[in-house]
Amino acid sequence: MNARKFFLGLLDTAVKVAFVIVVAMLISKYARIAYNYGYQIFSQSAVSSGTGRTVSFTVKSGDDVDTIADNLAGLGLITDKRLFKLQERFSEYHEKEKPGTYELSTAMTPEEMLMVMSGGQEAADGEDGDKDTGDESDGG
Repeated sequence: MNARKFFLGLLDTAVKVAFVIVVAMLISKYARIAYNYGYQIFSQSAVSSGTGRTVSFTVKSGDDVDTIADNLAGLGLITDKRLFKLQERFSEYHEKEKPGTYELSTAMTPEEMLMVMSGGQEAADGEDGDKDTGDESDGG
């Protein structure tokens, strides 16, 4: 009888230890995933390096960040729609996207795209020149 109690006690302890180890491993795994995702929100990277590929992108009146993220992902300008939505949420351009057609590049970070779509930047580093301020027309 004592051997049986000893064996059951040992088995009970082994199951509890295994459970604690599994829980600790899951916590470690998901903490690492959460950290990496959080890190990506604030350290944004472009889809491609160099000059990238320029794409005309249209924001229609009434488009929300979900629609914008879906369209950007469809054109290959971003890689993760959920990450873009979080980046927009925590940026200074939250809900400031304006309707219009913009020249965006795969070499732009999500924040740079948001800056262009909110009117905070005239074009991709002034390359396009479509949105002229009118200062140059008087130059004579």
